[in-house]
Amino acid sequence: MPYLGELSALSAAFLWGGTVILFEEVGKRVGALVTNTGRILIGLMLLCLTLWIQKGVFFPVFADSNQVLWLGLSGIVGLAIGDGALFSALVILGSRRSTLLLSLAPPITTILAWMFLHEHLRWIALTGILLTVFGIFWVVLESNPAEPVRGSKIKGIGLGILAALGQAVGMIFVKYGFRSDIDALSATILRMAPAAVLLVLITLRQGKIGVLGQMFRRRKLSLALVVGSIIGPFLGVWLSIVAVKHTQAGIASTLLSTVPIMVIPPMILIYGIRPSPRALIGTAVAMLGIALIFLR
Repeated sequence: MPYLGELSALSAAFLWGGTVILFEEVGKRVGALVTNTGRILIGLMLLCLTLWIQKGVFFPVFADSNQVLWLGLSGIVGLAIGDGALFSALVILGSRRSTLLLSLAPPITTILAWMFLHEHLRWIALTGILLTVFGIFWVVLESNPAEPVRGSKIKGIGLGILAALGQAVGMIFVKYGFRSDIDALSATILRMAPAAVLLVLITLRQGKIGVLGQMFRRRKLSLALVVGSIIGPFLGVWLSIVAVKHTQAGIASTLLSTVPIMVIPPMILIYGIRPSPRALIGTAVAMLGIALIFLR
């Protein structure tokens, strides 16, 4: 199918744009770690069930050691560390600022792909990187009473940058995992399973496993988590792996980073927050930079 990777990336970004607000609200009530652990566990169960329906096995035992290593590392770096940082940033900065910081992932991915995957940078890509970084920080550093900061803004920005770095490094590791052939569903499970194990261990160590159980017993929270997990870790992450498999890492990361655009309509509908002129200009500049990276 022509442009399968590109269309999958845009579809994943659309789905993620709808889930960030759900996860922001859940995170405010039970914390970022518990939210991330719960959504990964639900997403993994749904993916394994789908694999069983397709191939009669719950786990891709047919994968080779190279795939297990690189896809597992991708999950730990991208889903456990990167997404964990993102959910903490969501609680501090809110949906719009956090997703804009996540848009740093394409420039980072492009640089890493140039270094490790030999995807060469042209002047147009370098221009795009500069525009993206400028546009993002132009918006993030704005003071907006309608979107209060809960805690340290510097800490929130640092967590957002860490989330972008985790996503970028995770993309490179996924590319290494696809050096030998494997279907996208199996690759997604191999990526998510180690992240789920790590998150459960951290949740146990921090004594929050009881909070995780309580969350599933609270009707509104569990419903929001299940819906968000179906849209995000199940469909969204699966589509993102399809994107990485069928197009270049930099292009996939670029299109996946359009979440800040996707999140604006639900923010207007749910919270009645209308972006300021500065926010619109900064978002437009960042998206222009991302488009230039795409055209490289």
